[in-house]
Amino acid sequence: MFAGTLLRRCVFLALLFATAFVGRQAQAALPAHADVLKDFEEVVSTVDGKKSLFTIWVRKKDNQMLAELPKTFASQKYFIALTLAGGDQYAGLQSGDVYVYWRKYDDRLALIAPDLDTRSSGDNESKASVDRLFTGQVLLDLPIISIGPGGGPIIDMDYLLVQKSTVFFGSSAFNKALPQIYSIAEAKAFPGNVELAFEMPDTSGKLRTLHYSISLITEDPTFKPRLADERVGYFITSFSDLGKYADHETRVRFINRWNLQKADPKLRLSPPKEPLVFYIEHTTPIRYRRWVREGVLSWNRAFEKVGISDAIEVHYQDAASGAHMDKDPEDVRFNFVRWLNNDQGTAIGPSRVNPKTGQILDADIILTDGWIRHYRFQFEDLMPQLAMEGYGPDTLAWLADHPDWDPRLRMASPSQVEHLRSGIRMKSAQPYAGHPFAQADSKLMGSHDFDGLVGRTSQTNGMCLAAQGKAFDMALMHMTMTLAMDKEEAEKEDAKDEKEKDKEDPKSMIDGMPEEFIGPLLAHLVAHEVGHTLGLRHNFKASSIYSVEEINSDAVKGKKPLAGSVMDYTPVNIRYKSGAEQGDYAMTGIGPYDEWAIEYGYTSETDLKPILDRVADPNLVYATDEDAYGPDPLARRYDFGSDPLAYAKEQVDLAEHHRGRLLKGFVKDGESWSRVRRGYGLTLALQVRALSMMANWVGGVHVYRDKKGDTNGRAPLEVVDYAKQRAALEFVMKNSFHDEAFGLTPELLRWMTNDKWLDEFSNAIKDSTYPVHDSIMGVQSSTLTMILKPTTLQRVYDNEFRTPADEDALTLPELLDRVSKEIWSELDQKLDHKYTARAPMTSSLRRNLQREHLKRLIDLAMPGAGSQAAYKPISTLSVAELRRLGARIQKSLKDSGDKLDPYTRAHLEEAASVVSKALDAQYIYNANDLRSSGGFHSVFGRSDG
Repeated sequence: MFAGTLLRRCVFLALLFATAFVGRQAQAALPAHADVLKDFEEVVSTVDGKKSLFTIWVRKKDNQMLAELPKTFASQKYFIALTLAGGDQYAGLQSGDVYVYWRKYDDRLALIAPDLDTRSSGDNESKASVDRLFTGQVLLDLPIISIGPGGGPIIDMDYLLVQKSTVFFGSSAFNKALPQIYSIAEAKAFPGNVELAFEMPDTSGKLRTLHYSISLITEDPTFKPRLADERVGYFITSFSDLGKYADHETRVRFINRWNLQKADPKLRLSPPKEPLVFYIEHTTPIRYRRWVREGVLSWNRAFEKVGISDAIEVHYQDAASGAHMDKDPEDVRFNFVRWLNNDQGTAIGPSRVNPKTGQILDADIILTDGWIRHYRFQFEDLMPQLAMEGYGPDTLAWLADHPDWDPRLRMASPSQVEHLRSGIRMKSAQPYAGHPFAQADSKLMGSHDFDGLVGRTSQTNGMCLAAQGKAFDMALMHMTMTLAMDKEEAEKEDAKDEKEKDKEDPKSMIDGMPEEFIGPLLAHLVAHEVGHTLGLRHNFKASSIYSVEEINSDAVKGKKPLAGSVMDYTPVNIRYKSGAEQGDYAMTGIGPYDEWAIEYGYTSETDLKPILDRVADPNLVYATDEDAYGPDPLARRYDFGSDPLAYAKEQVDLAEHHRGRLLKGFVKDGESWSRVRRGYGLTLALQVRALSMMANWVGGVHVYRDKKGDTNGRAPLEVVDYAKQRAALEFVMKNSFHDEAFGLTPELLRWMTNDKWLDEFSNAIKDSTYPVHDSIMGVQSSTLTMILKPTTLQRVYDNEFRTPADEDALTLPELLDRVSKEIWSELDQKLDHKYTARAPMTSSLRRNLQREHLKRLIDLAMPGAGSQAAYKPISTLSVAELRRLGARIQKSLKDSGDKLDPYTRAHLEEAASVVSKALDAQYIYNANDLRSSGGFHSVFGRSDG
């Protein structure tokens, strides 16, 4: 036995020595670095020539690049920050990042991304098990070319970063094969990072520049991860801790934040150890720079509340003077505000974080110029977005099966409907009916509303849509400026004493807009994006802390921010009829919620409970992206005020006012009459936004994030006051179901044409005449979807159960009956004269609306239209409504005699026939269904039980 054991040990040692010998032989077989580096030049980017993170060599004649890794590479972690730096309209936007380490396998190196989603903070046994089960992912491997002068492996960087570029930037744009042509766009080497960029063609042949910022990442002992809390909205770094055995502890979430600390902790107000510095890129127009700076620095007030003065600094990069031109925006050491002249209305504030701790390492804000070009809207694209604001997966699934309900189709040009329908149908087969929140791609940035919001190592708020709202605001303000608000204002101006006029300062104009308007609007947009880079998420409930009256009062104007947070999408505040005082057009500075959120994230205090305990303060309300698809009507983009109904009424009044002046002052001499059509499109979009905003109140439930024990803690769910629900319903019906709500006259329609330019094909292909009936039907049908979609009806039905039986409630029967009576109100009017085809009892727009309503009731009545518990009572009530409506139509036809015009009579006769056939179909369907199941009863006599 002893001899056998000894023999096995000898064999093992022999194999060990043989392996070591082969390894040494393989290493010895590598060519000498002197031969490998011949004709290469070392990259030295520091004045003192200090050793860089990687030693970089380039051979310019054929664009070859080599790098020597440090001798200690195997024990180090690296952060590779990716930026598509050129050749794209969003060039400069962060493209992602990877956290990696190198592992040597004989004469090859593997680049490995560790699995950080699963960890263990428990005993040694659990750590060992997690390490064995949740291993890293090999991203790529490549040969070691030689051993460098410093003792580290030399690798081929153009092979790594060009041929393998699809590993980092994705395969959609770049060929997997090594491009035949490419060039080194940049090569810089510093002690803590290297900056390397290559220009190469994508699959279409377009030249693009890929920038890699590779840095050493170490654990900062001064940074303490902070647990996230759902009462305050931060981006998070999360993982599963399988060393814990309590459910509430297994999922760990850290907030993403910078390591901002006092230089002197003993001082109440101290400068930071290291300030957060932003550079405003030299491409930013000089006329806008001070407003960008103001937006960035507005956050210093919040940091002062936690004892840090001048936490954020701003410097201008300037090409003329050369100031800070040596700094690359793509370099992870520097934070930039970048300006892109790409004619897109976009702003986004990405940040990169340490995926183990949530410490923010780098941020680059992107601003584009397109939103300033206020009149570049295609309202056919904008209005469906406004109409579908807040639609969740259930509604998208319903729309896929009922395309006639879909605003995307009903507001589209007839030539585009089938194309759009097929795309919608394909999306509906995806998880959550293709809802954009569930379709976000964690590898992309900026291409999708929610890319970057979920599933990323470093998080952003996806394609932040704040700038899109500002573009709409710019268009509205331009129209408001072009049209005199009313004659009284002009008369007051004319009546002013000449001396008084001379005392007034002339308004400074920037790009055709008053600086006092566009400047604060830009500062607000920048402050919003800076908030994202500080770790904050959207807060779509913040616009509700003041009423419209308070916002436009001396108490708030110029003294307080007009919303609780700059992280909301607050629309421009343009006042028309409701009061004499015009408040601030845009929010200035940051709000009370922002200060509270920064206090939670950046305070040096260890006890955070007193901070969180203030959650019920009405100024600190919070709801974010995923809440915008829920039942809370205040968790809404582009609404305004604690009573949005007042704001919605003002917006509709503004639209009506502007429509009445389109022909008088909106088109100047020498301009195209197509401006009338575009101007009307803007007012219609304003109207649709107000309708969508208020339709969300029907069936609404306020949602709060308070926890048990919080001071003045609220129940998490509170049904919206029923008086407000009914008022919202009346507003929606008044401003969408009646002809006068749209302000269309024969005179206005004579001038509503469009330009014909072949290079703007989408306009050139449109008919020169305005599609009156299709356009208005698109709005009305979309409004019907808003208030009759099953999600809304289900919420109304569930709220009945949430409300005590002895209290008032908006019920499904009331809702269906009220909508029906409003749409078919002509049936109740007395016929005191004979109507004609030129003066019909029911207008063509109303007849379209009534037919549409009838189709909706039939869709809701059909069995099998849904599987949720509320669908059965919705169906039976719709059948009952059809029966009552049929009886009303028959009575109207009987009582009208010969007074009805041909259009209305034919319309009512058809409607009566449709109702009768629908009821018969219901009876037959249910009869057959019940016979096959062994029982029988008519749907008309069945209780919804």
